[in-house]
Amino acid sequence: MFELTESALVAASVDEIWSDLTDASRLAMWVWRPDFATEAMVEAAELGRWEIRSEVAGLAVLGRILTIDPPARLRLEWRWEGEDHATDAELTLERAADASTRVTVRHTGFLSADERESHVEGWSNCLQRLVDRHGGVGAFG
Repeated sequence: MFELTESALVAASVDEIWSDLTDASRLAMWVWRPDFATEAMVEAAELGRWEIRSEVAGLAVLGRILTIDPPARLRLEWRWEGEDHATDAELTLERAADASTRVTVRHTGFLSADERESHVEGWSNCLQRLVDRHGGVGAFG
């Protein structure tokens, strides 16, 4: 199995970033590109849904919350719509200097290096959009 770890330092509080991950309307604003017209559904409880969808791009993640520890840790079963294989995505938030937050994504369970690499690019782009939203330092692996 293949895995990845990506991080970013975001110029916002842990509580604000937690809301960006667990409030559906906020999540839809940044997780994918604006032209994707993203829709989100978040049931912020263990075994709740965490889903993002873009009809424009023909993409949907059908996630399920495996662990929720506000405002520090969110672990998701991550499955692309139309695929049977699920992976595990864990997002952790740590307080950093100057009221910033270190956001770390650890995504495991990829079946191939190519699948892993496509997710490295995807998470880097997502984290960069979060940095663009609040300020900070871009994503780094």
